[in-house]
Amino acid sequence: MADEENIEGWEESLKEYVSQYIAEAKDIIPKIESDLFSIEKKEGDEKEFVNSLFRSWHTIKGAAGFLGFSKTVELAHKTENLIAKIRDEGISFTEDIINTIFDALEKLKALTENITLTGEEGDIDIEPEIKKIEKILKKISGQIAEEAPETEEEKTKREQSTEVKTEAKETEKKIAGEDKKKEKMSSAEAISQPQPAQRKEDEVKYSEGVMRKEIFEKREERPEETKAERQEDKKKRKFAYETIRISTQKVDEVMALSEELILERNFLVNLFPKIEEKYPRDEDVARVSEVIANIDKIISMLRFSIMKMRMIPIRTLFAKFPGTVRNLARHFEKKVELIIQGEETEIDRNIVDEIEEPLIHLIRNAIDHGIERAEERVAMGKPPEGKIFLRAYYEGENVVIEVEDDGKGIDAEVIRKKAIERGFVSYEQAMTMSEKDIINLIFLPGFSSKDKVTELSGRGVGMDVVKAKVVELKGTIDINTEVGRGTKVTIKLPLTVGIMNTLKVVCNGSTFFIPLSSVIEITRISKSELKYASGQAVINWRKEIMLPVVYLGDILGIGGNNLDMYHLIVAGIAEKRIGILVDSVISSEEVAVKTISGIKAVGIAGATISAEGEPVLVIDTYSILKYLEEGKK
Repeated sequence: MADEENIEGWEESLKEYVSQYIAEAKDIIPKIESDLFSIEKKEGDEKEFVNSLFRSWHTIKGAAGFLGFSKTVELAHKTENLIAKIRDEGISFTEDIINTIFDALEKLKALTENITLTGEEGDIDIEPEIKKIEKILKKISGQIAEEAPETEEEKTKREQSTEVKTEAKETEKKIAGEDKKKEKMSSAEAISQPQPAQRKEDEVKYSEGVMRKEIFEKREERPEETKAERQEDKKKRKFAYETIRISTQKVDEVMALSEELILERNFLVNLFPKIEEKYPRDEDVARVSEVIANIDKIISMLRFSIMKMRMIPIRTLFAKFPGTVRNLARHFEKKVELIIQGEETEIDRNIVDEIEEPLIHLIRNAIDHGIERAEERVAMGKPPEGKIFLRAYYEGENVVIEVEDDGKGIDAEVIRKKAIERGFVSYEQAMTMSEKDIINLIFLPGFSSKDKVTELSGRGVGMDVVKAKVVELKGTIDINTEVGRGTKVTIKLPLTVGIMNTLKVVCNGSTFFIPLSSVIEITRISKSELKYASGQAVINWRKEIMLPVVYLGDILGIGGNNLDMYHLIVAGIAEKRIGILVDSVISSEEVAVKTISGIKAVGIAGATISAEGEPVLVIDTYSILKYLEEGKK
């Protein structure tokens, strides 16, 4: 039994090591990319970037070698050799060299992705990259360059780490055999008795039945490495020791508790006026008021701290795009510079995962459809190199992400013509639509203004899917464009989901909450201001937009009061706008929203408990708009 536990412990530990490797690789890859871009653009001290580049590939090689990822080791070793050759002989980085290292980096990303998904490198072919590197080394040396031979120490480490992984795999196969117990004991002995050289490199400790690993990698001292560089490395290692990785599940559990705490706080805040009314002159009651105010402040701080635990700098997402832009620019034979701003802006890690593909599509669109070729730009009086701006910043309780280019812009007349040709709208409809509405037709499924579909543009995620994903994340998307000047796509997303600020409204005697993130404007209107077009109530909003209007009670099936005056709540959903009529607006309130499983009623996003202790429905403005659009059809 003890031997079986040792085997299981080793297998679990191996998974843990792989997870640690993946996390380290995903930290290093953006650094490699950043250093390469700095070298390519000749920014700062090239020597410093080259040394950093060498260290990064060397670290990848060592970590992958410990786990027996042979393709990664070979790729990193060859790339490391090339960088060392350039560094040691003072060779300049040519476009061919930079492109080759970028290609090796793309293959490293693919290998890392496979390891992330399956724990194995898979059938990824690294030979093309290896041959490119060898060709450059041959060109540099004037002959076939010999690879830097492995030292005995490196060879021993690689062989033993590969042997450990092989033994672990063999153990898994033996467990499925008939003579399990004997084979498990044999494997356990092999694993639990490392060779002296292995003990020197890795200390495997058992503490309360849990195996922990500490890898002490011998540091390479280089003559050109300064004392300042070594001191900086120490600071980085110290920072790494002071941080821990926490599973998102644990953070979610704490977030759920904070939501319950918010509900209890709301009860207390609502209860206090009754206590104050009952004991108007009691000094203790005044003290209770102070305590409630402090509790309210502490809960807000707690909620903010928990939110911060869930959030990561958007840099982790933005760092993936320079390589994407570079590859797309090469493919379309265009000159493009990516300018990133606000990369320290933090966002919920779950949103980061969800928004990556939509942003890739927007960037791809900007390069393929927006940025002109160099000769076209020069003829238009523009610089030959196009620019794409990728920005992130806070706006209230939302994070705003912008993708802007200085390309040709979107011609509304071209969109109008294509929409009519492909039957998205009739000629009569198209002629009455505003320029903004015409531009927004690109969000329709299957719409493209480009006749030619390429491998890198026009396939996969479409603008309709981009919009759907943004809406799913409770966000909005908007497009501003000017022909000849460029296009800006603005995505606005909530910092986190679950807890939200809402507008408390009353409709036919019932209370509802409308998310403040979707509210654009609140005003009062008279019943006489409402007009009707094809049976749909509309209002002339801001003297230029015929805004569709709906009474909330009618949508929810509770009817409404026949009033002379209503509150009009103008809500923004993606690029659309809608007016929601309610009897009155009470106040704003922070609530914890819970989804209601099994219910798909129009207009309902979830439910919460009000400060009065009553269950209250939270309104889904997007589903109301969708319902109206489908009704028109």
